Amino acid sequence: PESKITRYLNNLASALHNEIYRSHRYRWSRLLTFWTQEVPQTMWEARRELLLSFIIFAASTFVGFLSQMLDPEFARIILGDRYVDMTLQNIAAGEPMAVYDSDAEDAMFGSITLNNVKVSFIAFVMGIFTSIGTGFILFMNGVMLGSFQTFFAQHELLCESALAIWLHGT
Repeated sequence: PESKITRYLNNLASALHNEIYRSHRYRWSRLLTFWTQEVPQTMWEARRELLLSFIIFAASTFVGFLSQMLDPEFARIILGDRYVDMTLQNIAAGEPMAVYDSDAEDAMFGSITLNNVKVSFIAFVMGIFTSIGTGFILFMNGVMLGSFQTFFAQHELLCESALAIWLHGT
C-alpha cells in the first residue's frame, strides 16, 4: 500500500477520474448542434450499415408477411399457440390489444422495456463476435413483425395493431 507504484497508480486514477467527471458547462446551443450536425453526420457515416440493416429487416418482414399469407397458421410457429390463442380470444372479446393492458401501466412499461433491452443486448453481444448473429436477430424480429401484422390484417385490425405494436417496439 505504501509503494511508489501504488501512489503512482492512485494519482493516475485520480487524474483520470477528475478528467472524466469534471463538470462541463455547455451552452443551450449545444443541444441544437447535436441534433442538426452530430446526429446527421453519424447517420451519414453509418449509411451503408444502416442500409444493410434496413434491407435485412424489410426482406424478413416480407418473408413473415408472405408466410402468413400462404399459411394462416404460420403465426403459431413464430409466436406460439398460447399467444395466438390468447390474441384470438382478445379479438373475439373486442379488445385485440388487451395483451398490452394485462398489467398496470408501469408494470407493462417495465416488462416491455426489459424485453426490448434484452433483445438489444443480445444483438449487441452477438455483434461483438460477428455481425451474422445481429443480422439473425434482426431477421427473426422482421419475420415476427411481418407475420404478426399480417395476422392482424387478416382479422381487419391492421391499423389498431400497427399503432400498438410499432409504439411498443419503438
